[in-house]
Amino acid sequence: VDNYRRQIAGLLEGGADLLAAETLLYPQEAEAIFTAAELEGAGAVMYTFTMQPDGSLFSGMDAGNVLRELEEAGAAAVGFNCVAADMMTPYLVAKLRRYVKGPLICKPNAGIPTIGQDNLPHYPMQPEEFAQILSECAAMGAALLGGCCGTTPEHIAAVNQKTY
Repeated sequence: VDNYRRQIAGLLEGGADLLAAETLLYPQEAEAIFTAAELEGAGAVMYTFTMQPDGSLFSGMDAGNVLRELEEAGAAAVGFNCVAADMMTPYLVAKLRRYVKGPLICKPNAGIPTIGQDNLPHYPMQPEEFAQILSECAAMGAALLGGCCGTTPEHIAAVNQKTY
């Protein structure tokens, strides 16, 4: 909690009015951030977890219940990030929507990377395919769309063009 308090204090001093806690693995991380934000007087905080395509956290817990608890505690928005977009992302949105009443965040990766000859990750999903999947996610109830690993400004522009 103390480490998060220091980070949050700096963000608030810098003028932040919305905090984004991303790529969380465990509910305890969110709880620590929630407590730290409360102690620092932060306004809105949104939380995203990386999770399995079936809607479970890597700890094995059901993500829907965790997101619902965060929402009920006052989270501005909840959802997921850093999940490969081609791994049943629209299904994941539909499942989580049953638990979450407010804004649901969907920020997947541009596919599953492979390591190239340059020893860097290369993401296979092109902007148009990514935009199609996020359009389906929006239709299933995701309100806040974005991209995580492997997405580029071109991916986000394609999402914007496809969904708005």
